[in-house]
Amino acid sequence: MKNLVIIIFIFFSFCAYAQEKVTVIHFNYKWNDRNNYNLRGIQNAKVQYAWLEEQPEHIVKTIKTVPVIVILGKDGKVKMQYAADLSFKIQATKDDIQKSINRIWINQ
Repeated sequence: MKNLVIIIFIFFSFCAYAQEKVTVIHFNYKWNDRNNYNLRGIQNAKVQYAWLEEQPEHIVKTIKTVPVIVILGKDGKVKMQYAADLSFKIQATKDDIQKSINRIWINQ
C-alpha cells in the first residue's frame, strides 16, 4: 500500500511539472468554418480554437488573415504563425506546424 501511495504521488508530481510550454491557437471566423484547420494529434502544446468575432477588439485588430494559427511560447509571446493565403486556407502541413512547436518547446 505504501508503494502505491508513493507511485501515485510521483505520478501527480510529474503531471504538475509537465505543463505545456507552447500554446497553439487557431483563429477563424464562423463564416469561414469550412476552412478550419484540423490540429488533432498535435503534441507538446495546448491547442485551442477561437472564433474571431467572439474575441476582444484588440485581438481582432491584430489578425489580418483568416484562418491563422498562432504559436505562443511559455512567455505568452508569438513565436510563429501560419496564415491563410488568398484561398482562405492554410497551406502549411501539420508536420510543418509540429516541427515549429517542437523547436519552440525544446528552446524554452
